[in-house]
Formats: sequence, structure tokens, C-alpha cells
Amino acid sequence: MAPSMADLAFPFPSIDQVIEEMRQDDDTAIKSGLKGTKLDLEARSIAEFRQLPIEAVMERPFALAHFDLGRFDAPGRFLHGFGDTVLRRWEQTLAAAGFAWERCYPIVFISGKGSATNYHMDFSHVLAWQIYGTKRFCGLREPDRWADASVRLNYKPGEMAKPDDIREEDSLCYDMRPGDKLWNVLLTPHWVEAGNEPAMSINISHGGLRYHGEISPNEAELEAFRAENPELAPAKLDRRYR
Repeated sequence: MAPSMADLAFPFPSIDQVIEEMRQDDDTAIKSGLKGTKLDLEARSIAEFRQLPIEAVMERPFALAHFDLGRFDAPGRFLHGFGDTVLRRWEQTLAAAGFAWERCYPIVFISGKGSATNYHMDFSHVLAWQIYGTKRFCGLREPDRWADASVRLNYKPGEMAKPDDIREEDSLCYDMRPGDKLWNVLLTPHWVEAGNEPAMSINISHGGLRYHGEISPNEAELEAFRAENPELAPAKLDRRYR
């Protein structure tokens, strides 16, 4: 990405304040955050998580996510003004560079100390923006070798395990620190591990993304599969920033 495209800024409150606000919201997803070979889809009790002292939360593994951040963009909430100062600006930058899209919305991911988002793929193109702490983002140098068309088109979250024979030289890893941004392509395998303190990122998710009218090969493949196999293909995501 050109440096000008990655020039995003926002006055986020401290990470413990964000966690506190998120854990009071019933739509916040919480997972164990434990490292493994597959994506963890088992929901944990947000009620139990709310009862922990924030000091204890900051010392344990966990994974928090929220996919409807518009509710936090209001006076007194932790994202007040985010839509106007970040998301709209990002959309204008994309449009000026020749891009168009069907959906574009932010997601917040917070990983506890030593936590991981295990091996998986996304049904979106993602701009990952590191806010607090550090995360090690690992993709693969030859993603098609590990996830060809037959794997991509039949992918179901939580069912794909990291192959045992992936070696360090097969991986393409980035240590993301506050302010770093990384672009990840739809339906490519990756995994993310936090450092020794809680880490927060904002991921901007894109679908139907086109550059001068042309869709990416992976997404074109998925769209063709949806048209031919509507009963088998994953449904299109339909989220908006409200």
C-alpha cells in the first residue's frame, strides 16, 4: 500500500477502557484465545467475563471481537467520531485510487496476553490496523499450495487445521506494532498471535472489492461458485457500519 493510503489516526481510549466497554455489550464475542491448530468457535460466557476484575482480565488469555461497531460511535462511547474521521476517509482514499466495493466496515479484535487467533481464512479482504500491543501476523508464501480452489470453495470456519508440515520458511510473518497496517487477501490461510500483553487491532473488512472494475481472482472464483452452487456456497456477508 502507498504510505498515503495507510495514513489513519484516531484518539482511542486506553485498551483497558475499551475492554471494559466491550464486555458490557451483549453482542461482544468472547473466545478462549488459547493457541491451537484450528480457529476456536466455542463461545464463552460474557457474563462470567464481566465479573472478573479488569486487572485479572489483563493478565489472562482471551479473545474479544465485535462486528457491529457503529453502536460505539456515539457520544461517550469509545469510537465516537470514528465513522467520519477514519472510515469515511478510508473509503474516499479507496475511491480516489480506483476502487469500488459492496461492503466496507470495521471490526475490533482484542487478544489477551499470549492469546492467538488460530489458522483460518477470511471471507473478506482485510486492512488490519494495530492499535495497542503487538501481534505476530503469519500468512504463507505460497497460499495456493496449502489452500487450492477445492479447499477455498469448501472452507468452513473452525474445520480447517493448520497442516503439520508447514515450516518456518513456508510462512510469511510480520510483527505488528502500534500504528502498523497490513493488507490480507480474501480466502488466504493465516494465523495471529499476541505478545506478552493484551493487544488490540481494528480490521476494516471489504467485500465485492474491485479495482477499476476488476475483482480479485479469489473473490471472482467465490462469486462464480455462489452463482452455480447457491445451496453449498457460503452466504455473502451483509454488514454495514450504522
